Amino acid sequence: MKAKLLLVTVLGLLVISARAAFAGDIDWSKSSASPVDADTITIFGLGYAPTPGVAYNVDFKFNQTTLIFEPVLSTLASIDESRLGTADAARGGRLYDKWWKVTGANEPTGNHSRYPSTGQKSGADTWRCKECHGWDNKGKDGAYASGSHYTGLAGVYDARNKNSGYVFGKISQHGLTLSEQDIWDLTKFIKETLVEMDKYINFTGASKKAATGDATLGKALYENTGTGGGQCVLCHGADGTALKFDGGTLAVGDVANDNPWETLHKIRFGHPGSSPAMPSAVANGLTITDQINILTHAQTLTKLVP
Repeated sequence: MKAKLLLVTVLGLLVISARAAFAGDIDWSKSSASPVDADTITIFGLGYAPTPGVAYNVDFKFNQTTLIFEPVLSTLASIDESRLGTADAARGGRLYDKWWKVTGANEPTGNHSRYPSTGQKSGADTWRCKECHGWDNKGKDGAYASGSHYTGLAGVYDARNKNSGYVFGKISQHGLTLSEQDIWDLTKFIKETLVEMDKYINFTGASKKAATGDATLGKALYENTGTGGGQCVLCHGADGTALKFDGGTLAVGDVANDNPWETLHKIRFGHPGSSPAMPSAVANGLTITDQINILTHAQTLTKLVP
């Protein structure tokens, strides 16, 4: 009850201070608040009547004298939400995987400053979105709930329901060398393409990691080299061993069984930096059912590791 009362009080103070600082009507209906530190809150997705279609993100800092959260105008950022419509969600999925392979930037060195001390990874891996938020987009509540990839951070799955200004703003705070287009592509990936992977991949029990699709239908898609197929056979071969990973020790069958969440992500969005470019099932219009069927077939393919 105290926490709820505090939140109501804070929001009330924010409304008062904002109305004093900005002329015109401010629309809070689609906004989201996120604490920065003990004295600062970021508001994402504010609407402003004179500029329809534009969202605003701004920090509010607590004034110890007036006892009011006041907007820090130097932090005000405008977000043209129309950019979401022309963004590339499939490219965003590859950025989520390994963004520098997509943008052509140099591979990061050293650990990312926001990578938690609880994490066990180092170097460039700590700069990958998936490393903290997971292939299933659920972070600490998903497949990365334990093991070497655990960081204790939340995923991005719930962010799909936030306004685009919020998602864009959150990504912008991560200190990655991304262009506005890159951030919009990531925003669209999060808002429009995330799926509940637990519906399609068993998360617990004796059949943990098993995909729940139709392997026969998946085989037909895997071997279909047309625009309506997965085109997988062109590079991976009929048994999945034509293209090997990790120094030639693993093939599609190994990866699909060991990490079906990663495999599904790559089926859906492609592999960053591959040549020729790996097709994206999302970009090519395959349904989520098609994608799961391909994954289910992939789990039947030859494994190099028994």
